[in-house]
Amino acid sequence: MKLPPSMRSRKRYIAFKIISESSVNERELWDAMMKNLISLFGETEAFDAGFKLEEFDGRKGIVSSKLEALEKVMIAMTLMDKVGEEDVALITLGVSGTIKKCRKKLEVVS
Repeated sequence: MKLPPSMRSRKRYIAFKIISESSVNERELWDAMMKNLISLFGETEAFDAGFKLEEFDGRKGIVSSKLEALEKVMIAMTLMDKVGEEDVALITLGVSGTIKKCRKKLEVVS
């Protein structure tokens, strides 16, 4: 059963870019992001964030989260320094309420 729009949590999309020696594996990135979110805010907060890796091409991508957890997700992403064995720096390019506008922020970087 779907909830009516007024009862659903609103999403926000975060466009980001990764600076690293080589491209990063999508699964390893998601694992590192979740591990960081859990270590900073605990399992309950991490899973309540509605965090999801929407798109990723090895260098840049989009994640989504619930609006209420946006700051926590952005903090966890900013503090990431490793994905697997790779040293990384993650840069937030912008935040949007729609994935379409978030994709435009990625196009500007390309």
